[in-house]
Amino acid sequence: MKTPNKSPFSVLANEFLENTLNYLVHDYSIVEIFHKQEKNSTKSHLLISVSKNADALKLQSKRWVAEVREQYQIYIYFIDYSRIEYQFSKGHPFIEYYCQQSSMIYQKEDSRSSVLINRNWKKYHKKFNHYEDTFHHDHEIHQLQVERLIAENSYNSVFTSYEKLIEYDLEYLEELFTGNRTFNIDLNKRINKLLIYIPELKLHFVKKNQHEYFITEIFEETKNLIEEDDIIYNSEMFDSLRIISDSLYTFITVRFYNLKYLIKKQYEKICNAGESLFPIEDSPKDEILEKAIDRILTFAELEQIYFFHQTTYGDVKTYYFLLIGLNVNNEKIKAITHSLMSLFGTQYRFLLVGHDRYWIQKNLREYQSFFVFIMQGKHLVYSSDQYHPEPHWETPHHPQHNDLYFYYKSTLGSSLQFYKLIDGEKENYQGVDNIFALFLLSFCRTYIYAKTYYLPNYMTTEALWQLCIYADMDIHKYHYLFDQFSNNIFSFTDYNMSVHHSIAKVNTEKADHMKMIVDKLMDELKETVLGGKLILSFEIDSLYEKTIN
Repeated sequence: MKTPNKSPFSVLANEFLENTLNYLVHDYSIVEIFHKQEKNSTKSHLLISVSKNADALKLQSKRWVAEVREQYQIYIYFIDYSRIEYQFSKGHPFIEYYCQQSSMIYQKEDSRSSVLINRNWKKYHKKFNHYEDTFHHDHEIHQLQVERLIAENSYNSVFTSYEKLIEYDLEYLEELFTGNRTFNIDLNKRINKLLIYIPELKLHFVKKNQHEYFITEIFEETKNLIEEDDIIYNSEMFDSLRIISDSLYTFITVRFYNLKYLIKKQYEKICNAGESLFPIEDSPKDEILEKAIDRILTFAELEQIYFFHQTTYGDVKTYYFLLIGLNVNNEKIKAITHSLMSLFGTQYRFLLVGHDRYWIQKNLREYQSFFVFIMQGKHLVYSSDQYHPEPHWETPHHPQHNDLYFYYKSTLGSSLQFYKLIDGEKENYQGVDNIFALFLLSFCRTYIYAKTYYLPNYMTTEALWQLCIYADMDIHKYHYLFDQFSNNIFSFTDYNMSVHHSIAKVNTEKADHMKMIVDKLMDELKETVLGGKLILSFEIDSLYEKTIN
């Protein structure tokens, strides 16, 4: 009885891949195929040596390669044989590890080509050291160039040199994780390609959109300014770029170490460079917190939720959340807040601040002091991915109240206009409710900005007041004035931010109560801004003059 020839690819225990490889060796000039199964993991690797580089590029781009990786955790690398042969002679550790006799599952019949040679660790060790030393030498040259330019305050050149350094490190990472290097692709594409093999890289690059990153935008802006013979003054980003470069260097160093260990021991246990870099700390179990997070996630696909503050006044407990994700707009925040109120009633309140990560990154110059405290591991209560990056913080960061004068002046103007209406024609309060609402909103935004360097937009009055309490808990001493208001002051204010073409429902008693609130809050804001000398002296003189007049 004749036994049919067994496919050399049956060892893969994957019918689809077995059939595909049988087709490839029939239709393409495949020289050798190597297979490595990671221990204690579902991942495996196929290195396929192809005679023609054009075929290697064509096959690597096939959709089924990505599908096999995603469905079966099988990583496939098509590499031109001549490149493998050259890199093997140079001691390339990726090639050395995967191209072993024990790993070969296919070799072309009658082929005289093979990278397999009989050498041991001692023979290879010198080649490995030379290969690694070459990287460190070239990396150090790039690094010294950056440091020299920083010392010379050559800002534009610092950014372009950092771009070259980061590009160099990413190319080396690609070599060490794929055995190959992709030419003629931009930084965005190279980062995205490497994420397939090193998902931890997500921790170090803030996304601009689905395909692009913030740092590439910075580099592009620098190039445009150089063309226009202009200078970019953004030295606060140097430290973030240094952190990225240092992180990439760490990935490379660890990868060298792991490959060295694997080659030496032929032990298939690949360590992850960035494992547990930013562990999420466990918080005490809070059923309300957990239910609130679950409810929030039914409304939005969020990247992260930070629970950064909590207050308790009487029977009411307020939870403060920062929601990070795309399209976390004002309407969605309102819908989530309303749903939480329906679920928990009046005993629990929730302050929600929502932004996407790119917006935070773009606005760090103004708002870093606010976000850097919130976006810490101890506050993180939900993350859709363990590799979401921190913003590229500016270092050093010098917070400034650049527009505080204008915000304070606007709030002051609202209060003065309110007094004119109150003290005008007897018991004619038309427009008082609208100008009071304008004042209260202006006060809250200005107070928050003065205390935290953050300027909230499109929030309800109640949410703004909760942020005022977060900014300085002492402001809560005026909450009794809100409680004594004839109706819910927050609903009243939100309602009167629109024109309703109706007769004002304000009487003398209510007007007097409004005046008391304006007096108290304006005194508090004056002490914060003017007493705290948060604006320049000549601006203060201008404001005093306006008040007198």
